[in-house]
Amino acid sequence: MAKSKGTITRQPPLATASTTPATQAPAVSANAEIASVHALAALALLLLPFGTVVLTDLLPANPRQILHWTLPAVTVIQAFTILATQAKHGLAAKSTGKKSKSSGPKNLSTIILGLVLTALLTPLLHIIYVLFGAPVTSAVPETFLLSAHTAILSLFPLLCTFSLDSDTWANVVSLNVPVTPLYASVVGTILGAWLGAIPIPLDWDREWQKWPVTIIIGAYVGNSVGRLVGIIFTSQSTKKTL
Repeated sequence: MAKSKGTITRQPPLATASTTPATQAPAVSANAEIASVHALAALALLLLPFGTVVLTDLLPANPRQILHWTLPAVTVIQAFTILATQAKHGLAAKSTGKKSKSSGPKNLSTIILGLVLTALLTPLLHIIYVLFGAPVTSAVPETFLLSAHTAILSLFPLLCTFSLDSDTWANVVSLNVPVTPLYASVVGTILGAWLGAIPIPLDWDREWQKWPVTIIIGAYVGNSVGRLVGIIFTSQSTKKTL
């Protein structure tokens, strides 16, 4: 048999034209679930200090006791949020056929490592609070517990999400990373704690001005507000890319 000469045209796979819509749907669904997880975390973290105050009325009178009681709760909320969102990110990346570039936690050991590093860095936060005006010799347990709460709200998610190299953390500190609900919550925590210090020196003689009540409330409110802002920002960015 004679072989025909000429170029051979190959038909493109029929499934190619329909793969993009099929893979976008799971990614959008995963992003919506991530937003839901962060929204629930924002609500839980917002209700944690205020709910405790309403139920016990102890925060202004005894902030040390309340900070001690709520520290395990906020740690569990943060750990669950990190694990849940990273799992959803992995599903979204898999559904689109992309490799996830996130260096976030893939198992419980990363959460444990993040907690260990957070605990080791908590004394550094204590020193920073003292340098910014916290009592040096009085209210030391309160300041340390404030530092622990701040570390769990800010350092813990960063340590579990970003790789531990100098270039990455230079970008984190310089705000040169994508805006996500998690990262926005960290920025909100820092801004909230800073703004929360404003009422303390005012001559109002109110019980809630006791150190460090307004700072811890500001940190929690800032975390929740920042998380919600990150959800809105991420949602708008996702719509533009579709």
